[in-house]
Amino acid sequence: MKKLTLALFTIIASLFIISCGKAKTDANGCYYDFDDAVSFANKKNQDVMVIITVEGDDEDSTDFMEKVVRDAKFKKEVASKYAVVCMDFSQKTFAEAKADEAADEAAKKVAEQKNAILEKNTKYATMLDAKEVPVIYIFSKEKYLIKGFFYDDENRSIQGFEETLAEQTSIIDDMHKMIYQTKIGNAEEKVKAIDALWEATNPSFRIFLYDLINSVKKLDPNNTSGLLGKYMYEAASTKSDMALLEGNIEEAVQAFLDAAEESDISADDRQQAMYTAAYICSMTGFKDDAVVIEYLEKAIQIAPESDDAPRIRRVIAAISSKE
Repeated sequence: MKKLTLALFTIIASLFIISCGKAKTDANGCYYDFDDAVSFANKKNQDVMVIITVEGDDEDSTDFMEKVVRDAKFKKEVASKYAVVCMDFSQKTFAEAKADEAADEAAKKVAEQKNAILEKNTKYATMLDAKEVPVIYIFSKEKYLIKGFFYDDENRSIQGFEETLAEQTSIIDDMHKMIYQTKIGNAEEKVKAIDALWEATNPSFRIFLYDLINSVKKLDPNNTSGLLGKYMYEAASTKSDMALLEGNIEEAVQAFLDAAEESDISADDRQQAMYTAAYICSMTGFKDDAVVIEYLEKAIQIAPESDDAPRIRRVIAAISSKE
């Protein structure tokens, strides 16, 4: 199993978002574009399978592709049940996403299309925090991440892969039931179902629930469920994370500044929102130390007796001592 280094992700992030001409799937039945796979999954009421590899640069990735994905049974027995997307981050993929200056317009167009999908794939790989390959993720047709797992046994085979998939069946079924519950009942029941799904989802993958999280305020403006404040804060946090993925530091900070002003959010969470806004500013250099201190002082004012207040005061002192 190969680890994806920070340097690799730096290279990936420097590229622009890959398509492979007009073809939506390859010979193995795998989609190139995640959005195409999601569209197909919705038509067929299937889940989406995302496979991340570094084929050619990583022995395990190459082995997995050759012995599993390119096995004739894969298209018939796996790609027929899932909308499969292969996201490859090999040097070959990078090279194909760049056209030589002397290339004709047709070749440049193809490279631009491939570059576009590479950027999109990079966004999803970053959201997944994928650091080792090969890795497989199962999404619902709504784009909620259900399960992620590695398949790195020495004796790879399509049979072994199907057995690994079968082991995930109960987890996948349980998540499907929870997703269904978010769509039925009255507003309060939907909010509580969203809360149950959020709690059951790995914290690293909750970013994929952003549409559900954002819907809570509209579903329950009077806080009948008692969960409005929690999800207003989570909505702000998710909005900030999405903005950071796009490189929009200003929007990422503003999401937390806005949350700090929301009366429906608890004082402790509003304090955390203001502190996080200060932290992002400091780490990215978006604002100078004077503004960071201003935000931290506002954080203390929100909840001066909180458990976090002493720590925030120490941070202010540390920053002030640099001046």
